[in-house]
Amino acid sequence: MSNQIETETREEGEHRFTDDPTVTSATVLVVDDDASLLDLTKTYLEREREGFNVVTEVRTDDALARLADSATSVDAIVSDYNMPGMNGLELLTEVREEYPDIPFILFTGKGSETIASDAISAGVTDYLQKGSGSSQYSVLANRLGNAIETYRVQKQLERSEKKFSKLVENSTDLISIVSEEGRFEYVSPSCEQIIGYTQEELIGDSIFNYVYPEDRQYVMEEFFEGVENPEVTPVIEFRLDHAEREDIILESRGTNLLDDEVVDGFVVNTRDITELKRREQDLEERNTQLENIRDLISHDIRNPLNVAQGSLDLYRDDNEPSHIDNIEQALGRMDTLIDQTNVLADQPLRIEDTTTVSFKQVVQSAWNMVDTKDATLRIDGSKQIEGDPERLQQLFENLISNAITHGGPEITCAVGTGEERLYFEDDGTGIPEADRELVFESGFTTEAGNMGLGLTIVQRIASAHGWELAITDGEAEGARIVLSGVSFQPTVYN
Repeated sequence: MSNQIETETREEGEHRFTDDPTVTSATVLVVDDDASLLDLTKTYLEREREGFNVVTEVRTDDALARLADSATSVDAIVSDYNMPGMNGLELLTEVREEYPDIPFILFTGKGSETIASDAISAGVTDYLQKGSGSSQYSVLANRLGNAIETYRVQKQLERSEKKFSKLVENSTDLISIVSEEGRFEYVSPSCEQIIGYTQEELIGDSIFNYVYPEDRQYVMEEFFEGVENPEVTPVIEFRLDHAEREDIILESRGTNLLDDEVVDGFVVNTRDITELKRREQDLEERNTQLENIRDLISHDIRNPLNVAQGSLDLYRDDNEPSHIDNIEQALGRMDTLIDQTNVLADQPLRIEDTTTVSFKQVVQSAWNMVDTKDATLRIDGSKQIEGDPERLQQLFENLISNAITHGGPEITCAVGTGEERLYFEDDGTGIPEADRELVFESGFTTEAGNMGLGLTIVQRIASAHGWELAITDGEAEGARIVLSGVSFQPTVYN
């Protein structure tokens, strides 16, 4: 084929061809030891078939060299049989070793059943005996055209199959064909990457064996609904039943091709939507946090702001110093609420840098920043904590404030350390066992007028450090909050 119509690069040992099998342009190599016959064949073939470009060689060695040097331009070969050095069958054998598919027509004046049989065995495309008159070239041109067209169609089909195979093999989705009974008949190689099972494990087995038990009945109902009603395209979300992983969520889309003679099954496209579901959950949680922030701003911050404004107005009227104290308290409360708002806005909370912090010092600093009224603090331990200093102080501020809010102004708070853990407890009324999971939820409170954000913030700071948090009964009937997984440095004595 001429360079002007070459379109696609083939694998090594193959030739170029156009996507359109009906294109008549092609380069034909004719090999014959009779130079005058070569010229005649060239003339007639190019006359009989518009688009044929005929190149000729007298020697078989030169023909092989031309084929090797211009493998991307030769679309078919026509060869004589009786030639010196290498006959037509020997040439055919050489060609087939390197180019197994290129059309090869043996065009010879020496015809016999033996030669024809040997030619077929060697992989000849067609066999044509030379005759007299110009009509033989019409036949030769026609057979060449048919051979080249068939070759192109075959190669186009092979290419399409390869592309489809590559598409399926490299798909990030699991593509499967399932029988109407629900058994895997085919699964794409991506199965091991997506769901952790090999093709050998899946083929022949029931698809329902890989569905989480609690989701199995629902999946079966949806699948068989699709089997019974071909117009239905079920989209099913379910959890994967896997021995090593419990968090995989899959989405399957099925197409009923049971009546298709080729497929004869249910084509199912399955993808892992675990990360998508996690992001959706994060978004829902984020929206909830934004609502909490809105409520915090509209309610909790507005109240101390009103107190500060009212006290300022009173001070202007009567110059009473006690009003200044009220203003300072209101401003302090608003500052605390702003800090809480910042924590809520940081969702999820991330701890970028940590340092070694004195446990006793960070607790004492938190105590000094809270209106502790007549409460008492006891610190047991002088270890050093690995963490974010500002977030740690914020954690203890909220623990202290929460204890005083719910336990009363004369409460005693005790803070101490143990093996990879620290604790905070008070001698207040404690936290009922039924509420111990709820107290960490945003907005949960048992106090009127309180947004219930303190322990939510405590939990987020603890989680950001990689710590686990639990609530138990304190030694003095109050609540005891334990944070485990804490990293301590060697004890420092002050």
